[in-house]
Amino acid sequence: MEIRDDYKFLRIQDAFKALHLHINLIGVIVELGFSTGSGSGLPVKFVARITQTLPRVESIGDIILLSRVKIVLINRKITALCNETSSSSTFALFHGKHGVDFVPYQSLPKFLIREQDKSFLSNLREWLITYKFEDGSCCFTPLKDIKEGECSNLSCLIVHISKVYKDRWYIYVWDGTELPPCNILVKSERLPLCVEPEMLPTYILRKFPTFGSVLRIIVDRVSEKQAIHCLQPGQHVKFLNIFFQVNMGLWNATFTPSTKMQYTMNREMQGFSPQSMSGEKFSSTWNPITRCISHSHSGITGVAHEDAPFVSLMDILTYHSVTAKFRCVVRFIQVYPRDVRKLRDSNGKFKLLAILEDATARIHASLYADEGEKFFGCDQSDEEAIVKKMNRLLGGEEMEQVPRNPPWVQCCLFSFYKHKMDQWGSRRFRIFDTWINAS
Repeated sequence: MEIRDDYKFLRIQDAFKALHLHINLIGVIVELGFSTGSGSGLPVKFVARITQTLPRVESIGDIILLSRVKIVLINRKITALCNETSSSSTFALFHGKHGVDFVPYQSLPKFLIREQDKSFLSNLREWLITYKFEDGSCCFTPLKDIKEGECSNLSCLIVHISKVYKDRWYIYVWDGTELPPCNILVKSERLPLCVEPEMLPTYILRKFPTFGSVLRIIVDRVSEKQAIHCLQPGQHVKFLNIFFQVNMGLWNATFTPSTKMQYTMNREMQGFSPQSMSGEKFSSTWNPITRCISHSHSGITGVAHEDAPFVSLMDILTYHSVTAKFRCVVRFIQVYPRDVRKLRDSNGKFKLLAILEDATARIHASLYADEGEKFFGCDQSDEEAIVKKMNRLLGGEEMEQVPRNPPWVQCCLFSFYKHKMDQWGSRRFRIFDTWINAS
């Protein structure tokens, strides 16, 4: 007697009418969110004996096959239940790329692939090549237009992902535009150079684009950590409804309960290549990549190398040589010491440490000895004149004034090392051949 094969897949829209029935489903994962019980589409609840057997999606755009899942009501919402512990339910995850094999990268032990499954997989992979996902692209906000305290949708490139502090992760994203400069709202605290506790090492920073801003997305909730493992550097991803905020003059973002990560076609990544926007070459005495600097400098400062091209601070941080000279457009965010009576070291030499920033990074840079005298261009005993120039540089009538909006100024920097046996680890930056113009 011939056994009848009634193994077939149900359309998702028909699954809503199959309450209490066991069904089979296969589809492309176009969106990942965090467990909130909200949102459209058919939710799937997975129950497993151990967490290791729960599905771990490697990439948005992969394919999931669900076999004999039961349609039930959970919190009054139609849900597909894949229960490993009490039924024959099973699942398998496959790469969504066209042309790869039919071996799942994750599945339950009892899953067996059938010829019909392979046919569906091939069709879905071919469909993905030309499918245009309606994502409401007109509602995406570039980084240059975000607003503090508001939620927006962001289409961006994943630059880096790392766990850098206790149980907190950071996603570094970029879209080629520059974050808006922030007002400085703190008085005496020493401002950080980056959102994360410590600046990333040079070998990682060299993978960052050297123009445009890299935004840090902070991930510290359990549901968020479980979802971000599907993200990889180099992916173009769309985040829906993420929250933007400013802390210590630095932008960052966090996920909200309604945040989702959305599938993006590979062809949409073409406009996100850092190499496509690199500039011209110039003298090897200076950094070899020139940029079109978006902020024209205020004219408050002058430099002795007007013919040298401008570079970004990320260009400087990722330069291939420890020692070099650069010209840039930056803001002076903070200076130490603040008391002009303490601008001399024990040997009577001028000594000041500044925090400089542009759209790409922040760095510490020092003014020392004769370069400090040149920078302020007034007698060392004329404290009133030094304070006046410092206030112009910091964007306030007084150094302690907040909020401040420091002006963009040009300056020349050179990099050097303090210890020959650890040149990169002891790399420092100093301002030279720069001065504050007379008001």
